[in-house]
Amino acid sequence: MKQGFIHASGKNLIDGSGSVFQIRGVNLGNWFVPECYMAAAGVGSFETGVYTTERALRAMKANPNLTDEEIEELYHIYMQSYITEEDFKEIASVGLNTVRIPFTWRDLTTDGITLREDAFHYLDWALAMCEQYGLYAILDLHGAIGSQNMDFHSGDDASFNLYGSPENREKTIGLWKIIAERYRDNTVVLGYDLLNECRKAPHKFGGKICSDFYDELYRAVRSVDTNHLIFIEYFTFPIHGVGIRHYSWENVAAEYHIYNLTPFSQKTCLRMIYAMHLISGNTRVPVYVGEFNAWNKVSDWDATLDFFNRHGWSWSSWTYKANELVYKRDYKKEHAGRDWGLYVLDIEPVDLSTAGFDEIAEVYRATVTGNARKTYIHDFYRRRLR
Repeated sequence: MKQGFIHASGKNLIDGSGSVFQIRGVNLGNWFVPECYMAAAGVGSFETGVYTTERALRAMKANPNLTDEEIEELYHIYMQSYITEEDFKEIASVGLNTVRIPFTWRDLTTDGITLREDAFHYLDWALAMCEQYGLYAILDLHGAIGSQNMDFHSGDDASFNLYGSPENREKTIGLWKIIAERYRDNTVVLGYDLLNECRKAPHKFGGKICSDFYDELYRAVRSVDTNHLIFIEYFTFPIHGVGIRHYSWENVAAEYHIYNLTPFSQKTCLRMIYAMHLISGNTRVPVYVGEFNAWNKVSDWDATLDFFNRHGWSWSSWTYKANELVYKRDYKKEHAGRDWGLYVLDIEPVDLSTAGFDEIAEVYRATVTGNARKTYIHDFYRRRLR
């Protein structure tokens, strides 16, 4: 175990030895939560044809070639292939110090209440790997029961039924209490990212309803865990939501996600984000950029890290590994010329609605990083951080 907990002190993060700490991390996206634009699987023409965790599960259950036992086995084959011990070793070797681990409620529970028999197997294993290779981990609830944003990356793009459902709210609160109770004494866990990219309504950026629910989640976690840092996300800009100063929160950090999807330069985008940060009400706490990508210009990557360092902001890039064939073929307009990961695969997605067990298993096993190629992002980190 690491010495002491990372905690917030003014605008800085402080480690167990009392030194200022900067998160330099990467997301393990597409592992617990495969996403349609970089997944190694698809759902064919099933329902809308867009891959999400929920739709993939329904497609597999409707597939006459698969039994429930085989579906469960395929889950484990993918989880044990996509991220292995070698990946944690590699992340540490390029100079990164933290992994952010996105997961959904489906990874821990079957119905929002009943824990899976192996609920914490992969999270526990990931934390053991982090400890072995000197990394911290941030636990990120990417998908809450009912979906907090109706986006595919929540695992469910067909519903927006978190805030409007007292039952789903209580289940999500209860799930966080279970997580916090389990890891409250674990110093490898750097902090809890309570809810990824919450929206106040479908396609509407986060507002007071999101901030108030963060408050409910915060109080639930604090009832069982006073040790860990808690991240409060502002989606999509620092001004979307109620500032941290309006709540009686302690040991928290403001979290932003930065993707320059504008015609402006990366430097201009960063200046705009900083200007909004100054009027956000979050200037007295640490800032963590939980997701970002500087796309395909090494100069933009340098400029971005220079900006983070200048302002003392922590960061984790999105993402560690992706399937390039999918995002450059099926999402060409949105992602042309962009590398999402330090590594990229080139795998034809398997159709979960029609394929047999052996075909799916073969594709899942092929997602190991040994089959991927390094991108300029990998080389950038090795040059910049080592």
